[in-house]
Amino acid sequence: MIAYGVTWWYGADSNYWGHNAMIRTRAFAECAGLPELRGVKPFTGTVLSHDFVEAALMRRGGWALHMNPGLPGSYEEGPPSLTDMLVRDRRWCQGNLQHGAVLPARGLHWVSRWHLLIGIGHYFTAPMWAMLMIIGVAIPLLHAGFSWGQFSLAGFTPTRYWREQDGARFIGVFIATMAMLLAPKLMGWLATVVDPAMRRGCGGAWRSFVGMLLETLLAALMAPVTMWVQSRGVAEVLAGRDSGWESQRRDDGSLPLRELLRLYGGMSLAGVVAGVAAWMVSPALAAWMSPVVLGLVLAIPIVALGASRAAGGWLRRRRIFATPEELDPPPVLVRATALRAALPG
Repeated sequence: MIAYGVTWWYGADSNYWGHNAMIRTRAFAECAGLPELRGVKPFTGTVLSHDFVEAALMRRGGWALHMNPGLPGSYEEGPPSLTDMLVRDRRWCQGNLQHGAVLPARGLHWVSRWHLLIGIGHYFTAPMWAMLMIIGVAIPLLHAGFSWGQFSLAGFTPTRYWREQDGARFIGVFIATMAMLLAPKLMGWLATVVDPAMRRGCGGAWRSFVGMLLETLLAALMAPVTMWVQSRGVAEVLAGRDSGWESQRRDDGSLPLRELLRLYGGMSLAGVVAGVAAWMVSPALAAWMSPVVLGLVLAIPIVALGASRAAGGWLRRRRIFATPEELDPPPVLVRATALRAALPG
């Protein structure tokens, strides 16, 4: 649903992502040569998120770029685990922040500049969310008379404070936020249900609805982990640490427990500390913080579950998270699979 929405306002000034693109070689050769960026690390050097810049340069050269999310038979699989997604995301973080050096380029279409700005702003949402949560708790605590000498505040909850400030706006912001997060999922499910072929390809109305609910739950639990890693990535990029072209693996994405502890043990410990501290102040505060605290505390089992072949196979047998290309592969995919199977070794 989001893809169809952005296609509407992109028009002929679209962007493109990754590999699912058909580009005229003449347009690419004439317009899309990428310079080595100048400046300070890590903004200097090779353009990492190159597709954004190439699209902007081709549009500057007078070529139209259209996005068509409805073409059948083409799709790109995501990384096999949250860990691999975050590795890729770290490179994208640096690549998108590099676009700050591209924005002043002459002749870029204003929509192309918006593409670049949106990509830059995307990675600042994580630290902004973290700061919003900290400030959203700190201000009510200060007004409630919190001090380290009197750590416990019976019955304290930030919700009461913010509702007292402006109850109507508090409820309005909450409803608007939930609508922005959940409406695209619900509209996507409705669009699936009313299309018989798509409904069958996604396992049916009931299974696709269960999949939507499960995905929403998993996304909510993964969000604090992503926030932590993206915030750290922004700090590292601004501090001059280069990610290079480190890429995600292409196996099943599973990791041994030692590696999971190394990567996610710190955030799990931070979640436990935050949860205990919130409970000591007030159980109501702990309940208010629980969506974020649970995501951090359960980081290791969540990452392990997301990379589990057994869990994926169990869901696949029940057609949860099914896709049309999986249940009824298009001819091009069937042919590609047969050719790959015929390769020696």
